[in-house]
Amino acid sequence: MGCYLKVAEDEGEEPIELPLEEDGTLLLSTLTAQFPGTSGLKYRTESNTFRGVRLADVKFHPPEESWGDNVYYCVFLKGLLIINF
Repeated sequence: MGCYLKVAEDEGEEPIELPLEEDGTLLLSTLTAQFPGTSGLKYRTESNTFRGVRLADVKFHPPEESWGDNVYYCVFLKGLLIINF
């Protein structure tokens, strides 16, 4: 397994290699240090659809045992709805 994960803000953007932890996970804090406001990761599958990456215990876990050679893209929170009663 490689020591870095390729992450870009969006498709068509130049990826940045982010360091993985010894257990092969990516810390949320590592991701948000480079991409502030990021809440998740996604990647494009062989069927050309996006698939989300599991986040548990503030760590992103590799899909299917390995990150592979994919470029992963940031997911940002959409606008928040605030309701006052």
